[in-house]
Amino acid sequence: MITLRSGAAFTATVLLHVVLAMLFIYGLLEHKITPPDAPPVLVEFMQSQPTPKTVEPQPTKPIPPQVRPQPVAAPEPTPQPTPAPSKVAAPAVVTQAAPVAPVSAPTPPAPAKVEAPPAPPVVTTPSKTDVSIPASYSASNTKPVYPTMSKRMGEQGTVVLRVLVKADGSAGAVEVKSSSSYPRLDQAAMEAVKSWRFHPATSDGKAIDEWYQVPIPFKLQSSPN
Repeated sequence: MITLRSGAAFTATVLLHVVLAMLFIYGLLEHKITPPDAPPVLVEFMQSQPTPKTVEPQPTKPIPPQVRPQPVAAPEPTPQPTPAPSKVAAPAVVTQAAPVAPVSAPTPPAPAKVEAPPAPPVVTTPSKTDVSIPASYSASNTKPVYPTMSKRMGEQGTVVLRVLVKADGSAGAVEVKSSSSYPRLDQAAMEAVKSWRFHPATSDGKAIDEWYQVPIPFKLQSSPN
């Protein structure tokens, strides 16, 4: 371990070197190198003794040598720079871009021709005609007989009969669809229609049986005065 004395000697040596360095720098400033005469420094190394507490000595500040002040020359006036004439900016030339030709879209390919499916066969419905009573048949058919008792009683009205006209034009079954409200008139109408002839209904050119409605009116005529 370095003793207190050796530490003080080491510190003094360092301070001496610092002083020499400062004197050397100041000597260069004065254009004179006057190294000071440094007294010899004796450094003794002694065996360290344990001490309860080590107190570091405060380093002493070296006294700087007196420096002669150098005359300071007055600074020469700096000439002011002549301002350069401002340059007028030339007008910018606007160049118009050439118009870009429109890019034509590619022509889509023509759609493939799709053949229409064949039309379904036309189903012809069989032509049909209704039952009729031609003028010739109407003239030959016997008119119903007005019952004598109905005339006396003043019975009159219209009977609607439903007749099954056969393929040969004759009357088959005869039914009362709408009564005249008098049974004698209804019965007289049925007896007359059973003997009638009709023009039968046809389907696809062939005669068929078909039901047909026949109205039979009964009306009393007023006697002339």
